Amino acid sequence: MTIELIQTEPLILTITEESASSIDTVDAGAAYTQYLHEQIGDFEQQPLGNFVEVISKSVNPRSSKYANQTFEYIDLREVDDIYGSILTFKVNQGSEIGSTKHRFQQNDILFAKIMPSLANKKIALVTQDVTNAVASTEFIVLRKKVQAEINLYYLFRALRSDHFTLQATANVTGATGRQRISPSKLLELQIIVPPEEIQKQIGDAVEQEFTLRTLAAEQSKKADDLAQFVLGSLTLRTNS
Repeated sequence: MTIELIQTEPLILTITEESASSIDTVDAGAAYTQYLHEQIGDFEQQPLGNFVEVISKSVNPRSSKYANQTFEYIDLREVDDIYGSILTFKVNQGSEIGSTKHRFQQNDILFAKIMPSLANKKIALVTQDVTNAVASTEFIVLRKKVQAEINLYYLFRALRSDHFTLQATANVTGATGRQRISPSKLLELQIIVPPEEIQKQIGDAVEQEFTLRTLAAEQSKKADDLAQFVLGSLTLRTNS
């Protein structure tokens, strides 16, 4: 057995180097998914469009109507491609932001549609409570359908799986270097849908990851603020 389940609450597994090398992004959700595949086999697959809708509400922050409003803005650089968290929000006046942007809200999923960001899994789950948030139009904004019976955190993890990424990259169109996947094609792609109990177990593990990373970021900022008060600014350098 390449992956061994120690306990589920909290989720603890051990994984061999050989098994880890076959998983593109190794985290608790990915390891547990692989473990379940080894134990149970393959699961049902359904089109992504059964569970989410594309939100196409856009705004031009520079227009006279919005130029003086404050926006929470992110582009591709603000998304961590390893864990899918939003690293930071830029807080800008509308007049400081470029052309048309997509609106989004808490619990939306931002899916990078352009290569190579798509291949690098620039996919973020918005866990923050945002009020006037906009994102680059290189994201497709996905929102879980109200009636969809799928765990949100599991859904996010499924979109970041190698299984889904390979489908997405195979369906991009356009000139090399500017290839994109269309929203309609994205909704046609298949996601793995395990039973509800398994979704919950994976989703709980992913949600716990987000919680711990948020707490770690808050503690890091607190430490930086206290250190700066005592020591002044600090620049870390490494040898090239």
